[in-house]
Amino acid sequence: MSTLRAASRYAKALLDLAREQGVLDLVKTDADFLLAVEKDSREFRSLLKSPVIKPSQKVDAFKTAFSNELSPLMVLFVNLVINHGREAHLAAILVKYTDLYLSEKNIVRAFVTSAAPLTDSQRTALLAKLAAGGAANVELNEKVQPELIGGVVVRVGDRQVDATVARSLRGLKRQFENNLYIADL
Repeated sequence: MSTLRAASRYAKALLDLAREQGVLDLVKTDADFLLAVEKDSREFRSLLKSPVIKPSQKVDAFKTAFSNELSPLMVLFVNLVINHGREAHLAAILVKYTDLYLSEKNIVRAFVTSAAPLTDSQRTALLAKLAAGGAANVELNEKVQPELIGGVVVRVGDRQVDATVARSLRGLKRQFENNLYIADL
């Protein structure tokens, strides 16, 4: 079974179980937490992917490290994933769960990259524009990149709007390079 198909099946099962128990939001919070740990901790990734460490040892280590941090459902779910030999795919499963959760809750994820942090009024104006475009619930992910000089890049789904000064300057540079007019000096 491919990684993507397995991740989809496990994520769907987790979503169904979380919905049944009324803990969708709690499991989403747990998924975000585990994804952050997986991203930041090389030791955690090594533990999950190690072929030398037995599944029972992985389960014990996971329970010791996270049983006070996570909901009982998430602890049981991760134990199941480990016992079925899918622990190397845990991050893919949690990412897929997040996608299913956002779809279930009718939330659109928007990625905003700007030269400086957005002010509250800019954030409100951006959310209003996204709402006018049909996005009722928006999860805004902000990133700052000073090299953009000014403006923003907004990506929602497969659509992207680049309204940065850096992009405008690149466009002007291309126009000057392609200009056939050569001034007499």
